[in-house]
Amino acid sequence: MASNFFAAQDQARSNTKLLVLLFTLAVITLLILTNLLVMVTLGVMEPEQYQLLLSPQHPDWFSQLPWHMMGWVSLLVFAVIAVVVSIKRAELSQGGQVVAKALGGRLVDYQLADDKQQRLLNIVEEMAIAAGVPVPPVYLMNESSINAFAAGYSPADAVIGVTQGCLNLLNRDQLQGVIAHEFSHILNGDMRLNIRLIALLHGIEFIGHSGYFLLRSMGRHRAVGAGSSKSKDNGGGILGLALGLMVLGYLGTFFGSLIKAAVSRQREFLADASAVQFTRNPSGIAGALKSIGAATFGSQVKNPNADEMSHLFFAEAISRWSSLFATHPPLKQRIKRLDPSWDGVFPTETQLKQQSSEQSSATVQIGHRQSAAVLSVLPAFLLETSRHALSAPALCCACLLQTEHLEKQWAMVKTHGDPQLLQNIDRLYDEVSRLSGRQKLQLIQIAVPALKQLSQQQFVEFQTLCQNLSRCDGQEDLLEWTILNWLQHCVGSQFNPSLLHRRDRSSNLAQVQQSVLALLSLCAQQAKDEKLQQQAWSSGLQLLALPSATARPAMSLSQLTEQLPALIHSTPRLKQQLWQMLKIAVQADQLVNDQEAMLLQALALLLEIPVGPDQSVA
Repeated sequence: MASNFFAAQDQARSNTKLLVLLFTLAVITLLILTNLLVMVTLGVMEPEQYQLLLSPQHPDWFSQLPWHMMGWVSLLVFAVIAVVVSIKRAELSQGGQVVAKALGGRLVDYQLADDKQQRLLNIVEEMAIAAGVPVPPVYLMNESSINAFAAGYSPADAVIGVTQGCLNLLNRDQLQGVIAHEFSHILNGDMRLNIRLIALLHGIEFIGHSGYFLLRSMGRHRAVGAGSSKSKDNGGGILGLALGLMVLGYLGTFFGSLIKAAVSRQREFLADASAVQFTRNPSGIAGALKSIGAATFGSQVKNPNADEMSHLFFAEAISRWSSLFATHPPLKQRIKRLDPSWDGVFPTETQLKQQSSEQSSATVQIGHRQSAAVLSVLPAFLLETSRHALSAPALCCACLLQTEHLEKQWAMVKTHGDPQLLQNIDRLYDEVSRLSGRQKLQLIQIAVPALKQLSQQQFVEFQTLCQNLSRCDGQEDLLEWTILNWLQHCVGSQFNPSLLHRRDRSSNLAQVQQSVLALLSLCAQQAKDEKLQQQAWSSGLQLLALPSATARPAMSLSQLTEQLPALIHSTPRLKQQLWQMLKIAVQADQLVNDQEAMLLQALALLLEIPVGPDQSVA
């Protein structure tokens, strides 16, 4: 299944190229039409020149065009579009949380959540642990319809948004199907494409906004120059220009809708299929889609930004006058693919309400069992602790404490100067100390939304304390190394967006060979003796088609830290090679020890390798 995610990410990258091509064609069309509009409305050309232009067979036709003026107009329009796109991209650079807030979402805090919201948060946690990604923060939109979205540049900054209608009208299986669909977008690499689409389309639609602003400006200054006939003529030209730009704006919206439909529609079928693979329950997501057909408000989202971001949603968020512009396939077509035996009849409103009311007792037990299947090995007390902003930092610190250095580490915590933190660590330490390294990593995964509620100053102080705790023994430890890098990657990135963005994405092994060999060497070093280490090294080299005589460098965790950015931002196809290399190296001796299993789990998390629910890291 993991390979499907890699292939899907490659397809998403291909769609990015399609997006750029379509955007370029739209901009060129708008440049040509804007030039024509300026020439006609502002009287740039004389009547005789227009007659020549209407006779393309005339030998002077081409030379009569006002190339100098057209060059400046084109440059101005292109510059405006580029600036608008850049501003929008900068606005969205913070990732998923910006999109969620723009759509009216509010962060769901576990401590304040009601029963329905806690059920939602539990489902999101289960999916994240099964998929091997950070647990994303969840935002709730005050919308009566049934819809949801995933947004972000990568799993590290992803968020999931859900409408109140989902909580009110869907049972647990159906809600799980919707969330699985959104997780598929996270793992399939669709989110980065979707955010880029928002920025690019905002640029081509800005031309229409310019005409609207120009028209309003004319209204405010109508009295200026009223007595001048020349001013009246110019005013008429400017009025025509403003109206023309507004028409071009609608044309930009037309292009935008076509581009969204071309890029987004097939991705929804893929996400539906992936959701079924996640849940093993096609009736869940199919039932959610049927509920949309039965609900009074369907999947429509009223937020004013919904049109701009309509391609992000689980189902069609905006009413379209033509299916040509739909960002999603027809509802019935999606259901038929998931449930071929469906008779085409949607449930009634009464059945929908009955379905929702019946879930209160039965699905609590179902939900409990499903949650237990994923998280049963973790103490309930620690799970609860990981979900709250006040206690999650203490949990991370407790995971870094070592019995042999406890006195020194306690002194560091006391020096930190937060009595509440000290008290919480003391309360957690005994239970945390009984956990395996892999269990501690799972708790850190779950703690991500709570840790993201820290302010930048609080995070810096917390991160410094974690670094001091991990370095007190002067030795490198895999768990400590993973926690520190995980905090920086998942939480630090919201304060430093540059960690999410890298232009020079490595697409082939030669570009990152040194980093890959460092990774393979560290993986091989986990084997028990030199013979097994060399066996693991040779197996990895063979898979990468590298010479068997390649020397194995000694590698430390701190040295690998320097190589992580290049590996994190490598292409999906290259990551697929990395994951296969790591598994083959670890399994070379037909035995996976606890340290090797934790290393695989840590690297899958840090490198954003989409493991998926079918793949075991052990």
